[in-house]
Amino acid sequence: MNNLKQTILNKKAILWDFDGCLCDSERIHFLAYEKAFMQYNHILNEHEYYETFTHTGGGVSKEIEKYNIKCDPDLIRKEKAKYYWQLISDYQAKIYPEIPEILSILNKKGIINAIASNSPANEINLILSQHKSENLPIDMIVGLEQGMRKKPFPDLYNKAISQLGIEPSEALVIEDSERGLIAAHEAGCESVWVKTSLNIRFETKTSYISRLTHAEILSALK
Repeated sequence: MNNLKQTILNKKAILWDFDGCLCDSERIHFLAYEKAFMQYNHILNEHEYYETFTHTGGGVSKEIEKYNIKCDPDLIRKEKAKYYWQLISDYQAKIYPEIPEILSILNKKGIINAIASNSPANEINLILSQHKSENLPIDMIVGLEQGMRKKPFPDLYNKAISQLGIEPSEALVIEDSERGLIAAHEAGCESVWVKTSLNIRFETKTSYISRLTHAEILSALK
């Protein structure tokens, strides 16, 4: 743990994935996709969902192909975005309880806390605005924009690194999925894999320096 603490504190910036890392929102994404697919009389399997939609990616296209669903994937994504916005507008998304203290420790050490997420910035900002009382020291948000490729491509991390004016080696990525770890590796960053109840069964061949729960990350920093 001491080695991990020193590794983290030697970085200039921590680049956080949002869903599943800062925010316990992965099941909310599932519920939104579930509602979108229901319009086509298809029921999502939640156990399968977290692997193909969250961990490895490409979930919508894979789901349509696997179950031979007659629908437009872009329409599914559009409907899902609508339902997801409704859910988070109703204060369904919660920040992980350890996050405020983790961010505060890093901030006091002069380390930048930045978000680089496949989610659009407006969704992230809405959720963060609902947690203002927790005084989360977030210095920058890079969300998915038109023309950018989702993780596992490194576009989001490359943009964050460029905007911060640092080298990839000066940033540590916190991720909860294989596709996020791949994106971090492709961007030239070291990464920590957050362990949650939703991803504990998954493995990856992608490199990372440690796999820890939120509580273990907080403990390592203290």
